[in-house]
Amino acid sequence: MKKRTFQIEVGTVRDAEQRTIEATLSTTHPVKRFDGVEVLSHEPGAVDLSRAPLPLISGHDARSLPVGIVEGLQVIGGKLKGLLRISKSQDQIWTDIRDGILRNLSVGYFVKSRTRTAQGGYLVTKWQPYECSLVAAGADPAAGIGRSIFTHIRKEKGTMDLNDILKAKKRAVDELTELAMTEDLDEAATERFETLKGEIRGFDTRIEALELAQAGKDDLKKRGNTFQPDLDKHDRGTPSFEGGPAVDRSYRGMFGEPRQTDDAEQEAFVRAMTEGIGTAGGFSVPEEQTARWLDESLADEIIRPRATVWPMTSSTRTVPGWDAKDQSGGELFGGFAMEFLAEEGEGTKQTGKLRSITMKAHKGAIFCDISNELREDGQGFESQLEMAMKKSISLGLDYHFMRGTGAGMPQGLLNSPALVTVSQESGQSADTVLFTNVSKMFARMYPAGRSKAVWLANETLIPQLMSIYIPVGDAGQVVPVFKESNGTFTMLGRPVHFTSNLPALGDAGDLVFVDLSQYAIGLRKDMRVEKSNVPGWTQDLMSYRVIVRVDGMGTWNTYLTPRNGDTLSWCVTLEERAG
Repeated sequence: MKKRTFQIEVGTVRDAEQRTIEATLSTTHPVKRFDGVEVLSHEPGAVDLSRAPLPLISGHDARSLPVGIVEGLQVIGGKLKGLLRISKSQDQIWTDIRDGILRNLSVGYFVKSRTRTAQGGYLVTKWQPYECSLVAAGADPAAGIGRSIFTHIRKEKGTMDLNDILKAKKRAVDELTELAMTEDLDEAATERFETLKGEIRGFDTRIEALELAQAGKDDLKKRGNTFQPDLDKHDRGTPSFEGGPAVDRSYRGMFGEPRQTDDAEQEAFVRAMTEGIGTAGGFSVPEEQTARWLDESLADEIIRPRATVWPMTSSTRTVPGWDAKDQSGGELFGGFAMEFLAEEGEGTKQTGKLRSITMKAHKGAIFCDISNELREDGQGFESQLEMAMKKSISLGLDYHFMRGTGAGMPQGLLNSPALVTVSQESGQSADTVLFTNVSKMFARMYPAGRSKAVWLANETLIPQLMSIYIPVGDAGQVVPVFKESNGTFTMLGRPVHFTSNLPALGDAGDLVFVDLSQYAIGLRKDMRVEKSNVPGWTQDLMSYRVIVRVDGMGTWNTYLTPRNGDTLSWCVTLEERAG
């Protein structure tokens, strides 16, 4: 349920005897709402007039009887127009309208459907007016005695140059200043205040657009009114995008199509890998090669395919997040809570808390060794190196995303400040996993994460997990907790993934229940290769290392404290069982 305010056009009395006067109820004029600028569509079929004629009331007071009605509703020229008929019992109101004292209308309407605009606002594509009110303060952009919104809109339908826009902005600023200096603003004046702020922002956008257009014209004029892209001097660069995590975690999904490598560049890359030691700075991996290595290693990784991955176009990236982990008082997002109000009761202003998550592109080195015989013979060397690099990338990234300290490297999930560790059972034997361990870990996952979380376990836990079961009845029947189907393992209905990157059986962190969507990864697209024969000199090996710039961390700064019960988290593990 929303309202808009417009002025009655003075001097458009249709019939003094019948007390009828023409008015405009709405236009396509943008209005600032709490969630963006709103524009009402006046296209055919957009306005639902099934509730016409509308009651005409005073000050949106639905408890009082109408002072008239609004008849003859019709959409003309992008405006909803109607004929006000004032009650014969309302002599004072009719006199004030005739004298130009009462000149402002506010229409109440329901929004049935709307769409987001490119500017971040909304276009209401279907709406229904249900009442019209006489109000004190107007929302007319051309406010003043004897003026109305029609004058302003007619002018905007024509051509406005920079001077016209600057003048219109000055009028809006002057009116906004006057309202800002008013001690007590009623509902209509407050709405007008917000509308003026939106208008001023709109004028600023139009001024900026005109200045950009003029700069483009000046640049075109310098080029003799022609534009010829200089393809010989400027590379078209791989496109990148900001604003959100990558839905598609592949190289193309994050950074766009990689630049294709020509034969000469590929030969130079292979030659750099196979000949000599090279410079201390190493050599860049062609984008096409980088994309292939990163994408093909993705299939062997556990963390990156399930995490929230942010493409990084610089050495740092800051991501906002809610500081929402203390819910002991019933508040969400650091400060929002439901409250119930009595009639005409005043609500409590609530403020949420935001925190920033800053990711830094740490330089990670991934090593592999190749025999000099293979390198010098060259037969299949490139494919062997690719295989070694891809396995090294998948193993290295997963290890640091799980166990990194956060000091000069990603902060692994086992070092997250939000990590919840479930204690072993009283009298539990060393190097064991019990059903109570697993069920308590499941219970400590935050509610929204239970349908997304996965189990991570070291391979040494397999015999223990296979022996966990739930006894049923007294007949000796059991239900296994750990199940396998076509090579896929599950436990309590959630997938299980085994990795040697976690500690061995019995050590803290050997079993983890984690919602990896709450782990953020920042990844740069550039990659370098360096090589040396020093590490493998006695074995006649050539050592290669791939330099990947990456960061990772959990998005929670602490565990969640619910109103009732134990603390919860996105990442739950089991403490050491040393007996």
